[in-house]
Amino acid sequence: AKKKKQAAVAKKNSSRSDHRNPDELDSDEEAATNDELEVRFTADGLVYVDSDGKVVKKVRDENEDDDDSESSDDDSDDEDPEEEEGTESESEESDAGLGGSEDEASADEVSGESGDDEDGGAILAVGTKVKGNYHAEEQFDGHENWYEGVITDVRSDKTGNTLYDITYDDGDFEEGMKPEYVRRIKKSKEERDQGNEKEQRMHRLKIKKLKAKKKARSEMPYVFEVPTTLEALHDMIGNFASTGSDVGLIIQRIHASNSVRLDKNNKEKMQNFFDVLLRRFVEVGDAIYSSGDGGPELGRYDQLNALTQTLYAMSQDSPGCAGAVWGRRLGIMQKALAKRLRDAEFISADDEDAPSAWPSTGILLLMRALSHIFPVTDLRHVVVTPALMLLGQTVAQCPVRSLDDVVMGLFSSCLIIEYTKEAKRLAPEALAFIAGVLRLFAVNVEAATEVTPVPSFELAMRNANLSALRADAVEYGDCVGGSDEIDLL
Repeated sequence: AKKKKQAAVAKKNSSRSDHRNPDELDSDEEAATNDELEVRFTADGLVYVDSDGKVVKKVRDENEDDDDSESSDDDSDDEDPEEEEGTESESEESDAGLGGSEDEASADEVSGESGDDEDGGAILAVGTKVKGNYHAEEQFDGHENWYEGVITDVRSDKTGNTLYDITYDDGDFEEGMKPEYVRRIKKSKEERDQGNEKEQRMHRLKIKKLKAKKKARSEMPYVFEVPTTLEALHDMIGNFASTGSDVGLIIQRIHASNSVRLDKNNKEKMQNFFDVLLRRFVEVGDAIYSSGDGGPELGRYDQLNALTQTLYAMSQDSPGCAGAVWGRRLGIMQKALAKRLRDAEFISADDEDAPSAWPSTGILLLMRALSHIFPVTDLRHVVVTPALMLLGQTVAQCPVRSLDDVVMGLFSSCLIIEYTKEAKRLAPEALAFIAGVLRLFAVNVEAATEVTPVPSFELAMRNANLSALRADAVEYGDCVGGSDEIDLL
C-alpha cells in the first residue's frame, strides 16, 4: 500500500510538470522579473508597472494566486489519492446536480435582468425599467458599473443599430447606449400581479364607459349646458353623437335651450359659444380638404350647413354680440396672414415643400358662409367690410408657388366678386388676379407674367407645373377633341 501511495504521488508530480505552461517562468526568473517591475498606486489599487509605464498585473491578484497555489499544493500533498479522486467525483456530481457551471449561473443571472432572451432581441420600449452599464466603454479593464434607471428615448444610428437614452434613479443620465449595455429588470411576481389587476380594472372601466356612451346616444337629452371651449364641445359630441347629423342636432339643441331670447342672462355664455362654433366650422372645413366628406357617417358638408344655420339664428338673436365675435376672429385671421407673409419672405422660391401663405380651406369656407349670415349690400358693415379687405390683401400679397395656391386665389377672387356684385361695385384685386391666371396660359409665359399688375405671380415661373400650364391645356384639348379652341388662346 505504501508503494502504491508513493507511485501515485510521483505520478501526480510528473503530471504537474507535464501540464505546466511552457511560457511560465521559474521562481528565480519570476523573482528577477518582479524586481524589475515597479509598484504604483492607481484608481484600481496597487499594480505592477514595467519600464515602459504599462500595467502588467495587480499586486492583489498575484498574492491571491500565490496563496491559492500554496494551499492547493499543501492540500494535495496531505490528501490521499483515493480520497482526492472521491472528492473530485463528488464535486462533479454536485455540480451536475446543481445544474451547471459558473457560466450557466452567470447566464441565469443575466437572463433575470435582461429581456433579450425572453423577447428574442426585441427593442425595449420607452419607460421600461432597466439596468445600465454606466459609461461602459470608458471603464478601465472592462470594469462594469450597473445602475437602475428608466429608458427615456429609443432611436437608431446611421447604420441602423438601436441606441437607448437612460435616466438613472439617482438623477444622472446617459445617451446613445448600446443594447449590450442595457438589461431589462425582470418584474417580480407582485409587480406582475399588480399590472394584470390594473389592466383588468382599465378594461372593466372601458366597457362601462362604452355602455354609458351607447345609452347616452340612444337617449340624447333635449337640454345641454353651453360649452365654453372647443374641447368641451368635442367631449359632448363624443359622448352623445354617433353620426354627423347628431352633431348638428346637438348644436341646435344647445342654442334652442340657451337662447338669448329665453333669458338675457345667457348673453355672455352664448357669445363664447358663438366663437366656439366659428372655430368648429374652420376645423370641419380643414377636414374636408384633407379627408373629404367622410361618407354618410360623418357628413361634413351637412355639418357645415347645420353650423351655418345655427350661426345665422344666433346672429339674429344678438347682432351686436355676433358682430363683436366676428370682428375679433377676423382680427386673428389678419394677424395670422401677416405672419405667414413675413415668413414667406425668408423662404426660397425653389422650395416646393415650404408651407403656403394662403389661408386654409376651412377659413375660406367660413368666409363663404359669412355672405349668407350678414348683408353684403351695405355701404359699410362692421363684419363684411373687414372681411372684404382681408380677402383683398390675401389675393394681392400672397405669393403663388403651386397649383394649390392658384386654386385658393381663384376661390378668394370669386368670394370678393360675390361680396361686391349685388352692391354693383368693382373688385380690382379679384379682376387683376384672374387676369394674372389667364396670363399663365399665354404663348410667352415669362413675358406675360412680367407685366402682370399683381405681385403674387412674381415667383410663379419658378414652378415647372405653372410654367407648363399651356402645354397641359393643349394636351388635354387633344384628348377631348377641342384643340382648335385651345389654339385660339
